[in-house]
Amino acid sequence: MQPLSSTANTYSDCYLQIRRGKQTIFTDVAETTTLLELKQIIANILKINPEIIRLIYKGQILDIDGKHLHEYGIITKEGRPQTPLQLEFVLQLDDGTYESEEIIPYTAESNTRPDDSQQMGIPIDSK
Repeated sequence: MQPLSSTANTYSDCYLQIRRGKQTIFTDVAETTTLLELKQIIANILKINPEIIRLIYKGQILDIDGKHLHEYGIITKEGRPQTPLQLEFVLQLDDGTYESEEIIPYTAESNTRPDDSQQMGIPIDSK
């Protein structure tokens, strides 16, 4: 019986969570994928032109389309299925500027107080 290969428990893809506003895209790519190829994946999903997409990773604008993702530090070792790397993206506006980065949290804390129940349409017992 032969021992298992040392690559048996490694991931061949880098798992990404790409966010903009309320949108979230999950995908996996090779770390040798170019920035342009990643933009094309996003553009195909959203049905937009890849040229208007700007990607941001850890506050750094990824601006050289020919660079491979690993050159930006986006590597398989860091982007696992259970903990994907988070990138943000913004779109170019008609005037050539880019929209501001705004990631809306998945859930917001409730600011309701017990006395707000009537405003929320919950009947209050009048005893």
